[in-house]
Amino acid sequence: MQRLAAVIGAALPTLSFQARAVLDALLLTRGRVGTAQQLADRLHLRSRFELAALLRVNGLPPLHRLSAWITMLCWVWDWENTRISLFRTALSDGREPAACYRLVTRMTGMPWTKVRAAGTQQMLDAFLAECTVRRPQPESGHRRLSRSMALGPKRTGSLTSGAVLLMTTHFRN
Repeated sequence: MQRLAAVIGAALPTLSFQARAVLDALLLTRGRVGTAQQLADRLHLRSRFELAALLRVNGLPPLHRLSAWITMLCWVWDWENTRISLFRTALSDGREPAACYRLVTRMTGMPWTKVRAAGTQQMLDAFLAECTVRRPQPESGHRRLSRSMALGPKRTGSLTSGAVLLMTTHFRN
C-alpha cells in the first residue's frame, strides 16, 4: 500500500499539505475515513464545506468520489499482489460484496472483471483524469485572486467565470 501512496503522491506533486493528508488518510483506511465533517474536524478545518473547498482548490474530486477511487485502487492493488477476490476482500473489510461490485461499475462503467484486467496503472490513469490541474498561487506583486476564483470556476455558458474575469480584466487594461 505504501507503493500505491508513493505513486499517487508522485502523480499529484502540487497538492497542499492538507490535501495530501486527506489522501494519506484515505489510503491508510482504504477509503473509509468517516463523514466529511469528521474528517474536517481531524484536519482542524472549520466545516465540511471548507474540506470540500480544499479538495476543489487542489483539483481533487469531492470526498465521496475521492474515497471511492482510493477504495477501488486498493482493491485492484490487492488483486494484482495477492489474487484475493473482491468478494473475499469485501467480506474481510466488513463490506457487502454486491455493493462493492456496484461501486466499481458506477465509478468506471466497467464490471470488476474488466477493471482488474485493466490493472492498477490504468485505474490510476482514470483517477488522475478526474483530478484537475491545480491553479498556481499568485506571486507577490500580483493581484490576489478573489475568494470565488480561488475556490474554483463556475460555468458561464461555455466559459468559466474565471476565464470571463480574466478576459475582461485583460481587455480593460
